[in-house]
This record gives sequence, C-alpha cells and structure tokens, in this order.
Amino acid sequence: MTSQGYRANITGKQLERLIEDSLKSKGYTRVNPKEFKDKKNTSIAIFSRNVYVCETIYKTKLKCDFLLYHPVKHADCLIIEAKWQQVSGTVDEKYPYLVENIQKMMPHPTIIVIDGEGYKPGAIEWLRKQVGDNLLYVVNLVGFQKLINSNYF
Repeated sequence: MTSQGYRANITGKQLERLIEDSLKSKGYTRVNPKEFKDKKNTSIAIFSRNVYVCETIYKTKLKCDFLLYHPVKHADCLIIEAKWQQVSGTVDEKYPYLVENIQKMMPHPTIIVIDGEGYKPGAIEWLRKQVGDNLLYVVNLVGFQKLINSNYF
C-alpha cells in the first residue's frame, strides 16, 4: 500500500512531464541548471527544471519547477509552477505562501499550472484573483494547452 504523499508526488511528476513534453513540442531544449545560467550566450529556446531562483519569504532557497528562456518571447525568462491535487488534502493551504513568494521574491514572471480537482472549494478562484504583477496566469491543463496553441511559448 502506498501513502497519499507518495501518490501525490507521482501524479505531480506526471503533470510536470506533460508540461515538459509541451515545451519540447514548441522547440525548447532542456538544459541542466548550470547551463541555464549561460542563457545569454544562446539564441535558442531553453528550459531547465528544479532551478534555484531566489530566497523565499522565510529566507530559505526557492527552486522553481521550470525556468524558461526564449530569445524573443521570454528574453527575461519565465517561471512555470506545476501544482496537481487529485484528492482533497492540505496542499491548498500552501497557496498563499506560493503567491507571496511569486509576488515579492521571484525574479521572473510566473505562470501556475494547477489541476486535479482535489482542491478545497474556492482555492482556485482565490488563486486566480491573485493574478497581477509577477503572477501572469493561473491555468488548468486546458488553459495551459491554449497558451501552447496560441504560440505564447
């Protein structure tokens, strides 16, 4: 028997793979975080996973799920945070912490891709009301696919 936390980690990784595959389909190349730091020397679209981007509001290290660079569309970089919640739990209590870090600490504009339908009532609505400044979009998988299809990436 597997724990709920273990299952959540597996399903979250599946969401991340979907995002990664979508980025690759748009011509992005995955590089390791150390190579990403030299992005200014490239003319191709690249991304990296689990990259340190800043300190949190608690003064600990913050790594993002995806950091993208595109020489035309995202020359100042773009962060994608992937959040999957398939069954009810406490993950939605972490959303204010995530938003606070995005709005006050993250050095790049950010998109949250959130899905799974296991959220507390009102959690997604609250997140979407936080869009502004550094938080560009809060979308589900369909919304993310629309961004992919619209050539946003």
